[in-house]
Amino acid sequence: MHLQLQWGIVNPKIDRELINESNKISGKDVVLIYSNTSWSGEISGGDLGSSTKQGNGDAKYTVSCGQLGLAQGLIQKYTDFGFVVVTIIQNGKILAMESTNAEYRIAHAVADNCSSGFGSGGGGGGGGCLISTATYGSELASPVQQLRELRDSKLLQTEFGTSFMKSFNEFYYSFSPYIADYERESPIFKEIVKLTLTPLISSLSILNYVDIDSDSKVLGYGISLIIINLGMYLGIPIIAIMGVKKNISK
Repeated sequence: MHLQLQWGIVNPKIDRELINESNKISGKDVVLIYSNTSWSGEISGGDLGSSTKQGNGDAKYTVSCGQLGLAQGLIQKYTDFGFVVVTIIQNGKILAMESTNAEYRIAHAVADNCSSGFGSGGGGGGGGCLISTATYGSELASPVQQLRELRDSKLLQTEFGTSFMKSFNEFYYSFSPYIADYERESPIFKEIVKLTLTPLISSLSILNYVDIDSDSKVLGYGISLIIINLGMYLGIPIIAIMGVKKNISK
């Protein structure tokens, strides 16, 4: 593989043998990491599981597309120098590629068209928590692990929860990389996001103490949490504003 640096982004030219290698692994993706520095992150497929990896240099992993038809690599560079490139390939094609050479940034490649067999496509469901990872500094932070555990052990165990995660990820990944990048650029914004996320994560922790083994329970608890969070994020500020106005008018 060769590397070029254009407009501040690392653009790899991957060896054709590495791409052709994926032809031999039906129903799986090959996640390639190219780096000249230390890194850590999450490698996951569509089989409801993920694993945390650490390295210093190049690495290669194979993940199953699973029932979600998803593969991803979310890798954070731990130094202010060097580069990280994450490439996902299947059936002789590059499905996704992301790279960074910026200070302590994350390269996040997501392939939601990972095919469980070489004839049909899939849909994504279990991506990484970009915003919370940027907020708490690491994908190993307790709040990030809590969100991942909730996703993998609760939501993705039901058909409704899996469908919800697929739709949610399509929306979430349309804006989350930009927020995560801005958090790393602005410590003040990062603290604002942290203050905003804390009540939400606290409310979601309720789900760790209940059994969610059916679509009806996912829907019921989901509606309850929406009501709770609407009360925290909208109700409390409205009451506070009305109280201030009342005192001013006296």
